[in-house]
Amino acid sequence: MSYFEPARRQAFGVDLSRYNVSADLCHYPDFDEMASHKPRLSFIGLRSGQSWHDPDPAFAVLLREAMRIGLCVIPYHVIYPAEPALKQMDLMLSLLEGVDLDGVRLALDLELDHAQSKAVITNTVACCLELLRSETGRYPMLYSNASFVNQFLNVKDLPELDWWLAQYYFAREYPAYTSEYPSPPLMPRGVRHWLIHQTTNRGPAIGGVGKYMDYNRWNGDHDAVLRYFGREKDIEIAICPLDGLSCNCRPAGLLAEFEAQRDQALLEA
Repeated sequence: MSYFEPARRQAFGVDLSRYNVSADLCHYPDFDEMASHKPRLSFIGLRSGQSWHDPDPAFAVLLREAMRIGLCVIPYHVIYPAEPALKQMDLMLSLLEGVDLDGVRLALDLELDHAQSKAVITNTVACCLELLRSETGRYPMLYSNASFVNQFLNVKDLPELDWWLAQYYFAREYPAYTSEYPSPPLMPRGVRHWLIHQTTNRGPAIGGVGKYMDYNRWNGDHDAVLRYFGREKDIEIAICPLDGLSCNCRPAGLLAEFEAQRDQALLEA
């Protein structure tokens, strides 16, 4: 039996960090496998780093690969509530240098309290939100969970946001996978709508390195994801009839070499 529920209609996504890469940073998930995965992978969250001093060493490669196969990308940054907001956002934006910020959607990851008060945490988050809005013209999403938000955040003191909320079943004993939690997630007090639901942190790794992967569901279908990212038309993935790989996913040099070899073979036939 397939792990995935065939009747589930919400768009599917994953989120990755250096923990989905080999310890020596030499082996990365197979993004060509992701491109052909069923259910279709519509979006992907990628950790840019933490605070102002800890960039994720896998981010640049994961970002390049996700964009190569045409995924809708959500770079997210883990907030340290006791550290200066400006320095933290400066690191995030520096890691996105050269990226078209109109083509991605940013997110802040709020899971750490570091023994700070609700007022301090709320103020740090609010400053980060405003700094990113000034750079991109829009507020980022906020990733967290209802329990954390209720305890450590004054939602009423924040602007209207798009929420990425985690809620999943207790993990089954290793090495078993844990099923996706059905949407919607539990809503924090003061939050009326959810955009993304992180449904499990123990889904089968797609194109793995490693065994597990975080899974997410969008509050809508694939077309809703595209509309949110301002993409009028989906990127069509052309599958090569000769080897079954995605032609769109080949680096330009390899694609040119492949096409030259194919044309030579046809001439010699």
